[in-house]
Amino acid sequence: MTTSVGVTTPAFAEETYPSWDDVQRAKQNQATKKAEIEKISALLAGLRDAAAEATKDALIAAEAFHIAQDELDAATVKEKTLTKQAATAKKTADTSKMRAGLIAAHLAKAGAQDLSLNMFLNGGRADDFLHELGTASKLSEQSETIYRQAIQDKNTAQSLTGQATSAKAERERLSELSKSRFDDANEAARLSQVAFDTEQKKSSELFEQLALLKDTTAEAERQYQAGLDAAEAVKPVPAQPVPSQPSPPVSGQPGSPAPAPVPPQPTPSQPAPAPPVQGPAPAPPAPAPAPPAPSEPSAPNPSAVSTALGFARAQLGERYVLGGAGPDVWDCSGLTKAAYAAAGVYIGTHSATNQYNTMRSEGRLVPFAQAQAGDLVFWGSPGNYWHVALHTGSGIIEAPNPSKPVREYFIHTRGEVAPYVGRPTG
Repeated sequence: MTTSVGVTTPAFAEETYPSWDDVQRAKQNQATKKAEIEKISALLAGLRDAAAEATKDALIAAEAFHIAQDELDAATVKEKTLTKQAATAKKTADTSKMRAGLIAAHLAKAGAQDLSLNMFLNGGRADDFLHELGTASKLSEQSETIYRQAIQDKNTAQSLTGQATSAKAERERLSELSKSRFDDANEAARLSQVAFDTEQKKSSELFEQLALLKDTTAEAERQYQAGLDAAEAVKPVPAQPVPSQPSPPVSGQPGSPAPAPVPPQPTPSQPAPAPPVQGPAPAPPAPAPAPPAPSEPSAPNPSAVSTALGFARAQLGERYVLGGAGPDVWDCSGLTKAAYAAAGVYIGTHSATNQYNTMRSEGRLVPFAQAQAGDLVFWGSPGNYWHVALHTGSGIIEAPNPSKPVREYFIHTRGEVAPYVGRPTG
């Protein structure tokens, strides 16, 4: 998620709600009563929509924080690696510099001028002169090799030092971005709670008024509406083919190679820096062929699924907290990651988007219609999956949002549910 996350005030704050006098007067006339019922029903729908939208905003903001944190983690590792490499390269360069200085001093003592003077002063024989001249020649060749190595080591150290400095600046930038995303997510969670509290408070009175108009009870009206919502929420997900091309790796995902460091450009007065490569540079890998879409997905591993679901059920009723990863507070991707970690299965980082991309890159996506217990259900769109839950076979276990604790719930497919589930085992 690269764009900034905006947090908006819920729209329900400006609504005008009917008074009990309004409802009593409306009941006296059939046409007026019908209009009042429609008005109250619309207000209830508006409250539900506002609360749902605020919840979605909170989850999207939370996922933006997780993505930023993944990028920060990767940048921190890169900075540490380059800093260590730069320190090692500097030691090597210092050693090469010292060797070059020693060989230069030795060569100066064995130079041609010194040899001629030695022959004149000591009446040396021709064979002695040739021997010493040969030694000087070999020293000259050796000095050339040592000099070139010293220059290469120096440039390598300078290149790595520059890259480490850039990596530090990038890590600092991502650190600030992560903090900003965290603040945005907390504000979105606060507004989500406000929307939930407002819905609970206002809808309670509206259901009472609706029951009065329809000569029923508030509880009956609430249950009737809950049934309508559930029917709407479990509409089938349109079938789509399993994607065959893996997503680009997400920053911070284990196994994702970091971009190759780029050495600084040489100036006319200094030799080109040697690239910070240990050993010969590998040839660019050939593009991997796209994996074929599976005709029949393999069944999940029963033992791993049982362990993951057992772990998740043990957390039922525990609080949702942004970034929660246990032992008694959770967010959606923190719960799924920990559940499968209990079974010894890695499903990605603490991010719904990363977990989806991990399943995709491993060829573990299955059409939603073929979902089984233990599969990962995602909500969102490519590049921004903002919610994930564990399929139980008949429902889901999820850490839903700041207003609700970990729960076992029906599969609510409304709200951008992905047409594929992830199957971590099998």
